[in-house]
Amino acid sequence: MKTRDALKISTRTIRAHLKRNLITIAVMGMIFGLIFTVQLGLTGLQNSYIKRASDSTNGQVIITAANNAEGMIINDTKPQLSRDNMIKDIEAHGGKVLGDAKKFGMFESIILPVEFVQGMIEADLNKAPADAAPILVTAFLGEQLLNKDFPTKYTSAISKQKDYESYRRELIGKTFIDSYGAKYYVAGLASDNFHVNNLSFEQLENKNSNLLNPLLEIIPTPEGRPIVIDNGKSQLWQEGTTTPETFPTPPAEPAEDLTAYDQAILKEISDTSGDTVIAVFDNNEQAYEYLKHSKGSFTNIGLPGREYFVNVVAGMSPEVTYIFNVINTTVSIASVILGIIAVIVVIFTSIRLIDQDQQNIALYYSLGATSGQVRTIYLCYFLELIIGSFLFAFTLASAIVLLFNVIDQNLLGIQAMLGFNQATYESVWWYGVNPTTLLIFGVMLMMAPLCILVNRKKLLS
Repeated sequence: MKTRDALKISTRTIRAHLKRNLITIAVMGMIFGLIFTVQLGLTGLQNSYIKRASDSTNGQVIITAANNAEGMIINDTKPQLSRDNMIKDIEAHGGKVLGDAKKFGMFESIILPVEFVQGMIEADLNKAPADAAPILVTAFLGEQLLNKDFPTKYTSAISKQKDYESYRRELIGKTFIDSYGAKYYVAGLASDNFHVNNLSFEQLENKNSNLLNPLLEIIPTPEGRPIVIDNGKSQLWQEGTTTPETFPTPPAEPAEDLTAYDQAILKEISDTSGDTVIAVFDNNEQAYEYLKHSKGSFTNIGLPGREYFVNVVAGMSPEVTYIFNVINTTVSIASVILGIIAVIVVIFTSIRLIDQDQQNIALYYSLGATSGQVRTIYLCYFLELIIGSFLFAFTLASAIVLLFNVIDQNLLGIQAMLGFNQATYESVWWYGVNPTTLLIFGVMLMMAPLCILVNRKKLLS
C-alpha cells in the first residue's frame, strides 16, 4: 500500500464520520486558537511599536550617559565610573560616542547634528532666525513655550486628537522666547508623546474599560529629550540672560509625590552632574545588548552592577524592548501550559477514536493490510485532523485579532499619532506572524506520530 492510498483511505474515514471529526477539529482548534490569538496580536503590537519608535531616527538609538547624578535621585547615591571607562563600556557594546554632550537653555536641550534627527524635522530650517536655536520639543517644553497647559484626561479620544493638532499648529514653524530669555525656532517634535504615557486606552479616554488596558499600561510610549539642531550658527543663538546659575534644589518628599512640573524639571536635568557624553547605537538590537550587559543604569529598568546613568534621547528605547521580552516570556510559558493541555486532549481523543474504529482496523487486516500499513493509514488520518485543527485555529485567531483592530481602529490610530508624536493620523494594525507560529504548527504535526505511538498496541492485528 502506497502513502497515496493511505491518504485516500484516511480521507474517506474523515468523510464517513464527518460530524465526529469536525467536533475533534473544533476542540483542538479552540485551544490552539487561543495561543495563536495572543501570538498574532502581541507580534502585531510589538512590530507597530518598533516601527513608530524607530522611524524618526532611521533605526538608530541615541543616548546620553553621565558618570555622576548624585542628588538627582532622592536618598540614593550611585557609584561613579570614570569618563574614560564609561566610554569604553559604551564602545564595547557597539555604541559610537559622539563626544561630550552639549546642551542649550534652562531645559538642558541636547545639541545634535542634523543628520541624526532628519526624520523628526517638519519645518524649514532655512526659515529659522539666525539668533534662534532650531529645536525639537517635548510636550513639556512645548507647553512651556506656548505658556499653555493642555488637559491630560479626556472623555473622548477625538477631543484629545483635536488638542494635539491644535498644539502642533501653534508650535511647529514658530519662534519663541522662553521665560529665561532663550530663543527657539520649533522645527518639529522630539521622540516623545503628547500626554499618552503608555498604551492603555485610558490615556485617550479616561472611562475606557478595555480588557487589554492592564497589559497595555505597562508598555510606556517614547519619552525622550528636547533636541537642539546644530545648524552651524550656535555662536548667534540667544541663550538667555536670566537663566539661574544653579538648578532648583529637589524637595525632600519622595519623587512620586512631586508635582508634574517638578518631575519634568528633574528629568530634564537628571544628567547635569559630572561628565556627560552622547552616543549612538546603529539599531535597537545593539542598544538592547548594551542595556543587558553594560554598567549603565537606565531610568526604568533596575539591573545589578550599574555604575553610571543612561537616558534615551531618541529612538526605540531598549527598556521597552526589555518589557516586550518579559511579556513574550510570560506568554511563551502560558502557551507551553496550553500546549500541554492540548497534547493531553489530543492523546485522549486519539484513544477514543481508535477504540471507535476497531471494526475498521479489523477489516483492514482481513483485506491483507500489514500493521505498518494500518499505522500509516491512521498517521495520515491524525495528520489530516491536526492540519484541519491548525487551519481552524489560525483562521479563528486571525478573525478575532482583525475584528479587534476593526472595532478599535480609531483608538489605535489616535494612540499611535499622540503616543509617538506623528504628524498625521494613519491606520494601525496589531496583527503579525512570527517564527513561533511555524514552531507551534511543527509541534502540532508531531502529535500525529505521538498518537500512533500511544495507540500502537490497539493498531496491531
